[in-house]
Amino acid sequence: MADFLLETYIVISSFVVSPLRVLSNCFPPPITNSVIRILPYGFLGSICCGLDAIFMLVQYQSSYLRALVDNTAHGLIAFVSWCVVSEIQTRKDLLEAMLCGLIACVIDVDHFLAAKSFRLQEARQLKNRPFLHSTTVVFIVVPILQVWLAQNVSYLRSLPYLFAVAVISHHLRDGHRRGLWFWPLGSTPPLPYWVYITCVMALPCFVKDIKRSIEKFNVVPISRQTTPLMDV
Repeated sequence: MADFLLETYIVISSFVVSPLRVLSNCFPPPITNSVIRILPYGFLGSICCGLDAIFMLVQYQSSYLRALVDNTAHGLIAFVSWCVVSEIQTRKDLLEAMLCGLIACVIDVDHFLAAKSFRLQEARQLKNRPFLHSTTVVFIVVPILQVWLAQNVSYLRSLPYLFAVAVISHHLRDGHRRGLWFWPLGSTPPLPYWVYITCVMALPCFVKDIKRSIEKFNVVPISRQTTPLMDV
């Protein structure tokens, strides 16, 4: 499945890159390079707007259809966001993007956990937002993942950033309707639509820069730190 998706991505990319190469002959290289760098973020913003338009079309349909469209939108936005971060150069990058989308979808499970019921109506009628919808989770979980997993398991090195993209993109989309919840401080007002779109588009750029900056340092895993602190 991952191989098929990667091949599909390469084919689609070739259709996008070919016209850009033709246009590059018509404009100065600095302008062309700037457009190429901006395109993925613009594509992500258009994905958000398109999915929101679809959600508006089904808002008066059954609650199950609305929940399905809403949850799928969370997953696709997180998937595309990680594609922008990793630039999909290997099969591992694609698998990580799929995991990012899955995490963004799974976040909504806390509605059922808080309601202590598998019924959608009860999960949607909670008086307070469930725990995974607190943006404070990012500041607690990401450092733990970085220290105890990413530094000790090489193939989990991207997990903290992946988790942050999945959770924050989910919260930003919800924040347009309800604001961001920073437990125990409280919630912000609902985000204006343009703020939500701008923040979602900026998130991959921000995470990519942080990821590159941190990976420049060679941190010794905790499990390998065997050097004594003091010679006796």
